[in-house]
Amino acid sequence: MMGLWNNMLCFFGFADEDDLEEERLLENEGQTSSRRKGKVVSLHSTAGKNMNLVLTKPQKFEEAQKIVMHIKNNKPVLVNLETASAPDAKKIIDFVSGATFALDGDMRKVNQHIFVFAPANVDVSLEIYK
Repeated sequence: MMGLWNNMLCFFGFADEDDLEEERLLENEGQTSSRRKGKVVSLHSTAGKNMNLVLTKPQKFEEAQKIVMHIKNNKPVLVNLETASAPDAKKIIDFVSGATFALDGDMRKVNQHIFVFAPANVDVSLEIYK
């Protein structure tokens, strides 16, 4: 399943093969970092600058502050709440969306459990094709 996800990230330009190969090597050595810390994916912009998208999968409300810290550091964050309990997911969304609003950022709902939070310097355009 992760192979398909990694292939999709490469296809859409959210990751490159070198990063994924390094991650596979670390997994084989048993040195992977916790998913709760968030994975940082490099985005290449037309302005020539690299932009990092942080992928997170928080399970508890206590992890919401880390998400806000990424936004404060001008990094967009994709938050996947599929494994969080409903009360924790609601608290996380309330906290992060409030902080994002206070920082003049933007929030977009991708689906029922996935959200994108972006700082003020990042424009988020969500187009879903069917």
